[in-house]
Amino acid sequence: MMAHAWLVFWLGLTGASAGAIAWSAIHRLTGGAWGDVLAPRWRMLRALLPLAAMVGLPLLIGAAHVFPWMHGHVDDARRWYLNYPFLAGRAVGCFVAWGLAWAMLARAPAGSLILWFVACTVFANDWIVSLSPDWRSAAMGLVVALGQLVLAMATAVAATPRDETDATTRRDIGALLFALCLGWAYLAGVDYLTAWSADLPYEARWYLPRTRDTWGAVVIAAAVFHLAVPFVLLLARRAKEQAGILRAAALSMLVGQLGHLAWLVMP
Repeated sequence: MMAHAWLVFWLGLTGASAGAIAWSAIHRLTGGAWGDVLAPRWRMLRALLPLAAMVGLPLLIGAAHVFPWMHGHVDDARRWYLNYPFLAGRAVGCFVAWGLAWAMLARAPAGSLILWFVACTVFANDWIVSLSPDWRSAAMGLVVALGQLVLAMATAVAATPRDETDATTRRDIGALLFALCLGWAYLAGVDYLTAWSADLPYEARWYLPRTRDTWGAVVIAAAVFHLAVPFVLLLARRAKEQAGILRAAALSMLVGQLGHLAWLVMP
């Protein structure tokens, strides 16, 4: 349990840092005063990437306490992928890819964004999906990528002083937060509905422990904080112009995203 709690912390820290790289690339491609305001916070989050890599070292060293497939619970067809040396290599490769994406921001932001997303999909399959060797999810890469965008945006918004923004900029930022909360709900909901309609044994084995008792309450709370609260707070146009409401919505989404990460990896 301690190893998985550390994993949640690591996923959150890594997500905020890597997500800041993605937002920096998006802003370089699109422009806008909203990104000029948030750029200093993204710069600080990007600087946490080496720390995130070091925080992940205990998980690599103690991987046997995290991954059940390391104790032989994996079929021969997947053993070529689910083995410790390849796992460690992919983990290093993901951080190298994010580092390259960071370095490419100034000259090739589009390439930076693509590299970030590819690393996200590999990272999601290794550190979330493979925790249950029999489970498969085609959408988890997208869910994790969007989660990283949420972590980086919400952290930056929560840390931005009121006097650095005007009403127009706050309205743009509020619209982005609103879109993120709806996008997360859509992806997470579609992933669940697909599993529910398919009714496959390996899907049921993964979802049932996460929809009962304590973990059922956790995912409901995550949905409330990640979707319901920011949806209500940011629905009105005028509300998006209020710095206090933006900060409250951002903090709520942070709590919801961390709760969702815990729900994914801890049961």
